[in-house]
Amino acid sequence: MRVELLPSCVGATAAGASGGESPQFLVSYLINSEVVIDAGSIGFLADLDRQRQVRHVVITHEHIDHIASLPILLENVYEPGPGSVELLAAGDVLTFLKRDIFNGRVWPDFFDLSTDEDAFLHATPIAAGEPLQRAGLTITPLAVDHCVDTLGLVIDDGQTAVAFPSDTGPTENFWQHLAALPRLAAVFLEVSFPNARRELAAHTGHHCPATFAQEVCKLSRPVRWIVVHRKARYADEIRRELDALDLPGVELVEPGRRYLF
Repeated sequence: MRVELLPSCVGATAAGASGGESPQFLVSYLINSEVVIDAGSIGFLADLDRQRQVRHVVITHEHIDHIASLPILLENVYEPGPGSVELLAAGDVLTFLKRDIFNGRVWPDFFDLSTDEDAFLHATPIAAGEPLQRAGLTITPLAVDHCVDTLGLVIDDGQTAVAFPSDTGPTENFWQHLAALPRLAAVFLEVSFPNARRELAAHTGHHCPATFAQEVCKLSRPVRWIVVHRKARYADEIRRELDALDLPGVELVEPGRRYLF
């Protein structure tokens, strides 16, 4: 399985970022070539051929950093005819997208404009605990604990499983599910705020290094813990606090790197 967190900033590195790190503002994981988790930055990918290979977009929740480029992606890949991108999300998220984004004001209503013969998108509701098969992958949505209803995802290609909890604070059911997966190789887990902002993290359904460490302990087997979603203004502080914890298997994500599992 190939996983890439698509970059989301202009320029090679941001001024003031230590170690040449580029800040990450938006969320899109490209899985192999046909599946994308969240549409924060996929529509801004300069390589339009790579955009056109995407067939399935899974939205974990409706926050703007997870949907920002969705209208642009759908416009970029549209070709007249029945073939189109499949948009998969919880039913209430699909309702939100139609009502508040594809509403004829913010963006044309690609839902109503789509017909069986000529489709801008195909919308498929998904639900926690109901796996589905797409592009040779088993995708299992699981509820996590964020400030809005959010689905974390487990992706399994039959040889390896990789977990994407999405935006979440401390949670339980997700880890109970992972504990039963013999092929689990990696978890892309967020740390949004430093410990000094722990109350803000708790209020908004995110992690700080202290709660991240507690979640790592909930999984008794060794896996790669790949840290994502560091808020740009706190990225260096979070890195220092994670380094001080010296947790085994923990690494910071590299946007644009193609991880192979």
